[in-house]
Amino acid sequence: MQGPAVVLRCLDAKSPVLREIRAGLEEEGVPLVVEEVSEGDALVLGYAAACLSSLDVGIGVADEVCVYHAKRPAGSPALTGPLSRARVLGHNAARMVVGIPLK
Repeated sequence: MQGPAVVLRCLDAKSPVLREIRAGLEEEGVPLVVEEVSEGDALVLGYAAACLSSLDVGIGVADEVCVYHAKRPAGSPALTGPLSRARVLGHNAARMVVGIPLK
């Protein structure tokens, strides 16, 4: 991994949902690293992503979007939502990193 970044794990790295998440993160100037995996639900992917992230924040994308902080236990994401709210969830993930209130 290159430098500090939020890690996103997903089943399809070409999904348009990722563009929205990336845009939300970029609004706060937080970089993103995308890892495509072959299986897993959003909860599992998000938790693994948070554990890998040097910023302690990870995002899992499958049938929904889950945002985790590495200090939260597995199965207890900080935020979850439908794919249609991907940009807002990406923005809030960035706000967790920056340390400002969520929208």
